[in-house]
Amino acid sequence: MKKYYFFQGFLFISGILFSINSIGQLRWQNVDAEFQPLPASVHVYKTTDMLDGKPNIAYYLEADLKDKKLDFTVDTTYQRRLSPSKFYEKNDKPLLVVNTTFFSFETNQSLNVVIKDKKLVGYNIHTIAGRGKDTFTYRHPFGSAIGISKERG
Repeated sequence: MKKYYFFQGFLFISGILFSINSIGQLRWQNVDAEFQPLPASVHVYKTTDMLDGKPNIAYYLEADLKDKKLDFTVDTTYQRRLSPSKFYEKNDKPLLVVNTTFFSFETNQSLNVVIKDKKLVGYNIHTIAGRGKDTFTYRHPFGSAIGISKERG
């Protein structure tokens, strides 16, 4: 009898885990045709599957880092605030603009590491003062960086 309950419990838990996993999977469709012309080493995918019961539209771009014809670069909002559309215009209409770092609304600077042509142009902020006139609390955010090596591996 114990073996039966164990097996039944195992099936029940497996069923729950399988259904949770299948609920969390998004269906991505290749939509390259909507974004032509694209280099052969670049593909765009889209999903309109709901997230947490709410409408959702998301895209991701897949690019072959080994394709030397693709130029990957960075830009920052140092002492200015630019939207992704403004970055697109400022940088001669690149194939893709990705908004990837947190930034300060007060100083208009990136709060994460950004390196361009071997120079540090954005810095991780190590301490953020708490709110309030006489507070002695501080927040210490985790640093982050995204990069592509010279070998593009």
